[in-house]
Amino acid sequence: MKRTLALLLAATLALSMLAACGPTESSESSAPTASPAPSAAAEADGYIPAPYTVGSEDELISEFLEPVFYENEDGPTIGVTLVGVIREDGKYFRDLNNNQKLDDFEDWRLDAQTRAEAMAKALSDTQLTHQVVNCMAYSPVSTKTADVVDADGKPVWTSVYPAVGGFGATSEAPNNLEWLNSSNLRTYVIRNNPETEVAVWFNNGLEQYSEYYAITNGEVAVPFFAFTNPIKHGMPGTEGVTAAALGDGNADLVLTDAQYDRVVMWAKGIDGLYGPQVDLVTDPRWSRNNGTYGEREDTASEIARNLTIGYQNGDQGMVPGSILLTIKHFPGDGAAYNGFESHGQTGRYRIYSTENSLADYQLKPFIAAFEAGAAGVMPGYSQPIIDARIAPQSITYNGKTYDIRYEGRGNAFNEDILLGLLRDVLGFDGLINSDSLSLDSQQGVEDLSEYERMVLFIKAGCDCGVIQFGRYVTDANGNMAMKDDFNPSELLDQALAAGDVTRADLERAAANRLLPQAQSGNLDNPYRDLDESVAAVNEVTPKVQALAEETHLKSVVLMKNSENTLPLTDAGKKVYVEAFNQKGDANIDGIKAALEAQGFTVVDDYKDADIAYLRVTPTIVGTGKSELAILDLAEDVETPIYDNNAKRTDETASVTTVQNMKQFQKVADAVHANGGKVIGQIEASNAWILSNMEPYCDALLGTFDTSDAAIAQVVAGKYAPTGKLPITMVADASVIALVETDLDGEIWDVCVSPNDVPGYVKDQHMDQAVLNASPSGSYAYQDADGNSYVSGFGLSY
Repeated sequence: MKRTLALLLAATLALSMLAACGPTESSESSAPTASPAPSAAAEADGYIPAPYTVGSEDELISEFLEPVFYENEDGPTIGVTLVGVIREDGKYFRDLNNNQKLDDFEDWRLDAQTRAEAMAKALSDTQLTHQVVNCMAYSPVSTKTADVVDADGKPVWTSVYPAVGGFGATSEAPNNLEWLNSSNLRTYVIRNNPETEVAVWFNNGLEQYSEYYAITNGEVAVPFFAFTNPIKHGMPGTEGVTAAALGDGNADLVLTDAQYDRVVMWAKGIDGLYGPQVDLVTDPRWSRNNGTYGEREDTASEIARNLTIGYQNGDQGMVPGSILLTIKHFPGDGAAYNGFESHGQTGRYRIYSTENSLADYQLKPFIAAFEAGAAGVMPGYSQPIIDARIAPQSITYNGKTYDIRYEGRGNAFNEDILLGLLRDVLGFDGLINSDSLSLDSQQGVEDLSEYERMVLFIKAGCDCGVIQFGRYVTDANGNMAMKDDFNPSELLDQALAAGDVTRADLERAAANRLLPQAQSGNLDNPYRDLDESVAAVNEVTPKVQALAEETHLKSVVLMKNSENTLPLTDAGKKVYVEAFNQKGDANIDGIKAALEAQGFTVVDDYKDADIAYLRVTPTIVGTGKSELAILDLAEDVETPIYDNNAKRTDETASVTTVQNMKQFQKVADAVHANGGKVIGQIEASNAWILSNMEPYCDALLGTFDTSDAAIAQVVAGKYAPTGKLPITMVADASVIALVETDLDGEIWDVCVSPNDVPGYVKDQHMDQAVLNASPSGSYAYQDADGNSYVSGFGLSY
């Protein structure tokens, strides 16, 4: 429906209108009714009734109402379905509480902070306690338009919405409203990527529900706020983006991509992003390294700045059309103690063993994003080590030097981190949105009850988050869902009644939640016009695809090229292709087809080949595990298991990163014996030890979830590689060895290379005896040609 005034509603649809304060008690009709078309007098100042009225939940879900839009010449567009509109001084305002009066939170002429604070004060206690809690997952039942429409092409409510929030949600419910009514949540994380039509219906229907619920219960209509995790839209992995940017010498492509993606997200009704992850790679074993932008703080900072400007539509914070960024995981989870990941309690700690490493490295991408106006930040699970293993940390910012204080609590419960470092020192004034909190991830507050944790969560400075005090269980069908033992909103209700949390505390949190809604225009119009959204996505999609294809090409890193093995300019060469991964089930169809598209003949027997193309895609120990990760390309390696306090136990586990490297070496030797060449490809998103692979390769490519088409073009010489390594490859196990060390009477495993500084500077902080024992004389891997695989390295033809 095009933007229009309510008086343009067809008079033939008009039926008798409900009282403006609420819905009818009942109706024989099963569909919403349209209000009578206003007379010309409605153009005068006064109240304009809602364009539709609904008498029951059955009527509400019988039809997706087309929102009606009111254009302000010098202000935002107003969008409504079931609440009215106020006209004052010739301007239109959305009547969020349907009281036919212009309240401060409805007046877009006021500054956003004033509106947000006024709206927080107008919320009921229940609304306030529920504003704190995000739904971990609430997504359309299907991403496909064809799956959610009836025979006439109209969307069906029960086909669009799942019955409950959370993973494994289904659509099996009488009207799909029971969970929405009981949860009272207004923020969710959408976990799939629906087609534009589905996304618009999903967004608009929820806003229609919000207005209905508000007028039914006499409350303020709080718009829904949809977060998503970064959505795959054709680009290589994040470290591949960094490889491309390092090759370009700037991160301009990141800005362009973010600007395109903002258009798509806004068109689909997505309001915020749980990302980007700007943690630096400083411990090579950390399982989340492959979701970062590498180890170079200057490059990561430029990328963080460009992502902020691109998604938030400028460097002035949230403005109309902004997608809120939630920069994570403050103050940097990459400094993981021996690489353990903080989703599990073994990975509870981050460590700053190098003086001022927090300011010199970890904080820089966050500061760059904040200075560009990033409006959200996510503290991670981890807690800082506060014993003899840490070094003094200070930061000089805005002309003042501060000693960074430590409290041994997880970030979301840590006043020193949130109110001290984040708010007071760095001056961040946006939304603090915690990482997901469950019983298994309450680092540093295990001594507190769930009630005490909820109180501390608010008092320490968090505004909101996915908070679930329960455990995941798997049902008979294999679906994973949260079995709640405690309801966080109910705990806050209790805390409010007891005075342990005040309305002022909750109004502060709610105002921080509502501020970006006021700034982006969501308070005035949370709806999307279907035709405009489809057109916007269709227009930008070819640009996204073209940029993605270019970035894939730029992401390929030529790590080794003995005797100019690459490019393969002779298309008559016969190529044998084999791939190796952790499970032994690697698929080679894509790379075979891509090489054939470049004119090469792919053979099935390496004995017939001129060239062996051998791909290796290893897997690191997963998120939250207690086994020490290994970086060797090997299988069935015994590695120690650590307890929930990150101390070594007597138990071990068998770990495989990639199967059958002996076959890799056998093929390479055979092809070499026949006078052929070997091209290796390593998925280089982790700092793999390459001694089982590189010596057998004449050429070696580093890739990052890079497309087969791009790789084949580089191999064939259609594109001269420009990518640079985003991380430093580890020389061998000796430079990341753990040494049992007595610290104040306790035995801890201490890494010979510090966990808290990037690979490219580790040599400066390591014992010379350790470096002397390294095959390369350094922390970094050195190949047979003398190339040192330090971040920033890359060859070309």
